[in-house]
Amino acid sequence: MTEHNEPQHTDSVSGQSLIMTKDTLASLDRMIYWAKFLSILGFIGVAFMLIGALSIAFVGNSIMGAEVAGLSVIYFVFAAIYFMPMYYLFKFATHARQGLTLRNQHETDQGLIYLAAHYKFIGIMAIVLLSLYVLIFIGVFAAGIGLASGAGL
Repeated sequence: MTEHNEPQHTDSVSGQSLIMTKDTLASLDRMIYWAKFLSILGFIGVAFMLIGALSIAFVGNSIMGAEVAGLSVIYFVFAAIYFMPMYYLFKFATHARQGLTLRNQHETDQGLIYLAAHYKFIGIMAIVLLSLYVLIFIGVFAAGIGLASGAGL
């Protein structure tokens, strides 16, 4: 086994090698630490969303009626959507940490696969949200024109 400060060689599919220097390993170590920290904060956020959804469902229903049930469903959906990138980030941190600790290439690879899934999910979510923003802007603009023309302006 090589020491932590010596370059690590990993054979790739094309027969080339990837050198992981001491600085690269230290950067990966810090990245794993922050990924785990942020994923745990994300899980706490999901828990708060679920508590909020349950509170709205039970307390809001008794105070304001069944109209607020839709709001609790929206909170549940957001919690489910927000859970997935946090799960991928946590799995990255777990596998990559084990890969670094044990010098296990398979675990490190699995961690990077989860990191790629995390960024893919975030990217798709960003595209969906930007598309919704554009649709909302067009709808508000069309409604404004309709109201202005109806008012005789």
